[in-house]
Amino acid sequence: MKIKIPILKSLKKISPTGLYSRSLIIIIMPIVILQAILTFVFLERHWELVTRKLSASVVSDIGMILDMQKNLDIKIISSNAKKFYDITINFLPNKRILHQQALPRNLLEKTLTRELITGLNKKAFVRDILIDKKVMIEIEMENGVFEFLVPRRNVYATNSHIFLVWMVISSILILSIAILFLRQQIKPIEKLAKAAESFGIGKKIENFKPTGATEVRKAADAYIKMQERIEKFIEQRTLMLAGVSHDLRTPLTRIKLQLEMYSNQKGNEDLLKDVNEMQYMLETYLDFSQTASSEESTEVNLNKLIENIIDTARGKTLSIAFKTSKIGHIKYFCKHIALKRCIVNLINNAKVFGDEVQISLIERKSLIKISIDDNGPGIPKRDYGKSLKPFQRLDSSRNQNIAGSGLGLSISQEIASSLGGEINLSKSNLGGLRVTITLPVKKEI
Repeated sequence: MKIKIPILKSLKKISPTGLYSRSLIIIIMPIVILQAILTFVFLERHWELVTRKLSASVVSDIGMILDMQKNLDIKIISSNAKKFYDITINFLPNKRILHQQALPRNLLEKTLTRELITGLNKKAFVRDILIDKKVMIEIEMENGVFEFLVPRRNVYATNSHIFLVWMVISSILILSIAILFLRQQIKPIEKLAKAAESFGIGKKIENFKPTGATEVRKAADAYIKMQERIEKFIEQRTLMLAGVSHDLRTPLTRIKLQLEMYSNQKGNEDLLKDVNEMQYMLETYLDFSQTASSEESTEVNLNKLIENIIDTARGKTLSIAFKTSKIGHIKYFCKHIALKRCIVNLINNAKVFGDEVQISLIERKSLIKISIDDNGPGIPKRDYGKSLKPFQRLDSSRNQNIAGSGLGLSISQEIASSLGGEINLSKSNLGGLRVTITLPVKKEI
């Protein structure tokens, strides 16, 4: 049974997601906790113990002075106390301690008051004077009050802060070394992630070599082997479909020529349409096999790209409208030809099933959206996933008499994935299908 703790959920939401940040927390948190424990347990106890012993020593000196004043002149005692102990003594005759109700304010006053009451068994008052770095001690006697001004260093461990300073300095030094070494260990993982991301959008990082720890090197070696296998598979698929297309194109061309020579024969027109459709299907198969292109990425003005596509695609019976969030200023770093093929395929798909198309281009902070709407019959929501798969023809929404191979949306989906984006289908405001290309805004890798 899984136990759900609300605090852990809250911590999970605010905790960093990056490996480097999490590793830093793993290093820093134990040091911070250790310092807190040391400060609370050791340092506090150390201060209290040292202060108590120093206070007991001062109380002993005061007790000795009070005993001596019975037999010696107070002026002689005061002179010797100042000379040997740096203690100033004042005698206030016929005075009583009236402010004994004042509570001790800090560790020094608490400890010294307790030691005075325990050691001398007399009414006493202690006040820590921070400005003068003195401690005023008043002891009530039968004939008056003795006032002692004792240096603060005599009753309080004033150099304990040095321990804190050295503890902080050593922690910073240790953390700096740990961060330096940790950064060196994280770099190979980041490099591997960049290589995988680049390969995912069709760009291979040259001279990529496994580096770092043994486990990271193993992962990098496995990635390189996987990349080689994928490249080999793509090459074999492309060559196979290109060979099939090439081999079938020649006999189809001969058949087409023979049918055109006998154009007066009955049924030739239908056969010629079938041959043309077969040629079109072969071209789409070849396009599908070549979506993983070796084209280099360049900066593309998306506004101009879409406007050029619209100028080419617009016909007498087709109405195409274009809306954009920034006129003439949306630029994107990608494979120009691949993105153009993706958009052209979607517009051609919309042209087949509708006579009104609307294209919108929106730029946001982290993504770019290109939406293509048509007023055709659309696709049921349950078939959205199916329609993006290769060689799928939907019976319920699209006319089966229309020529095609079921690769239009699949080719666009492959291209969008190679660019690091995705394609989503939804209901169009025009009544048909809306196809949205979502592209991440990334810097050149």
